[in-house]
Amino acid sequence: MNNKLQTTSEGLIYIKPSVIITLKKPNTIEGAKILGKPIIINANQICFLSHNTEGNVTYFLTNGFEVSMNIFFDEALSILNAAKANIIKSIE
Repeated sequence: MNNKLQTTSEGLIYIKPSVIITLKKPNTIEGAKILGKPIIINANQICFLSHNTEGNVTYFLTNGFEVSMNIFFDEALSILNAAKANIIKSIE
């Protein structure tokens, strides 16, 4: 996967591991481990997109997880909107 972010027509978002800063659930001892594979998120599971307390662009999920990324806010918003509309899109 050469793209930082990519959507599918099924509303999924693929996130390249190299752009992920943290993948964690607040109030837990440690974050989830990323094993070098893309993270796949269903766009319907994203509550909102914002910046976390460290100022990183973050998807906040309904299950409590936060996915903080090293990308621009507009890129993350564009991908989220495309995934919710079931449009294939990618950002390199």
